[in-house]
Amino acid sequence: MSTTFQPRTGAGQYLRAVLLGAAGSGVLFSASMAVPLIGFVAGFLAATPLCYTRLTGGRRAAVLAALIAALLVGLGFKPLAGLWFFVQCGLIGLLLPELMLRGMTSSRALLWTTAAATVGTALVAFSMAATAGQELLAMAQQEISTGMNQALRLYEQQQGLSPEDLETIKQGMQTISTTLLRIFPALASLNLLLVSAISLLFLQRMAAKQGLALGFAPFRTFRVPEPLIWFLITAGFSLLAKTPLVTTPAMNILALLAVLYFCQGLAVVITLIERTPYTGILKVLLTFLLLLQPYLLPLISILGIFDLWGEFRTPRTKQEENL
Repeated sequence: MSTTFQPRTGAGQYLRAVLLGAAGSGVLFSASMAVPLIGFVAGFLAATPLCYTRLTGGRRAAVLAALIAALLVGLGFKPLAGLWFFVQCGLIGLLLPELMLRGMTSSRALLWTTAAATVGTALVAFSMAATAGQELLAMAQQEISTGMNQALRLYEQQQGLSPEDLETIKQGMQTISTTLLRIFPALASLNLLLVSAISLLFLQRMAAKQGLALGFAPFRTFRVPEPLIWFLITAGFSLLAKTPLVTTPAMNILALLAVLYFCQGLAVVITLIERTPYTGILKVLLTFLLLLQPYLLPLISILGIFDLWGEFRTPRTKQEENL
């Protein structure tokens, strides 16, 4: 793919691409900040309009749309909110299509985009904490408490729950809050990874409509780089330490790697399913099992880890090689 790809657009189409990208991303990101439930979903989609602008209007249009959206968010909330938008949705919406158009594979583009957004978000978070005169940990605790309070209000509105049930729920949420606070950096990184992944899916559809041959690889080929297994092993043994200075970073590393190895395990399962004549039915069944049986999640993660040695996706027969 050429590194100078620019769509041929007239002034009207260029302006339309800029407006759609700026308005779409700005509104979706604003909803994620202002609307409790709908906004949760909107936040994961906020970078996709910028991907659309990059493919239909070009690089300059996408940059202009990101800057306009950041300005609108900053005016609607506060200046740092606009900066927060730019280092999250802006970077993802600009970098992901740009790297793909420059010939990078989808997995590498996803990795580098998420890494850039994570670093940018961390810098803005430290800046916000310094400006507000608060510690970053206190700000994270405030965010988690806000989310838990919103969830608790939903439980309180339900009929049939006794005061004892509500007290049990409160105690459970307090335990969850403590755990979430310790792995908050990992959760923030995974949140950005999910935003990037959703944007990648959208980008794949857009590229297919425009006939662009980008480096998209099937999910069943996903593999975690082999050296990361040593980080997993080291982090696991580090949990035996008694000091939070060691166990807290270890928990964050484990949380990140657990998700990556779950994706590898899921890729193994999908590969095995696609070798059967009942692919569609088994994929639907797998989806329901993952939603209804949470104990499958760690089992699939373990499968992903052992795929490093078992190579379960290697064709065993001549017939499998042709699939």
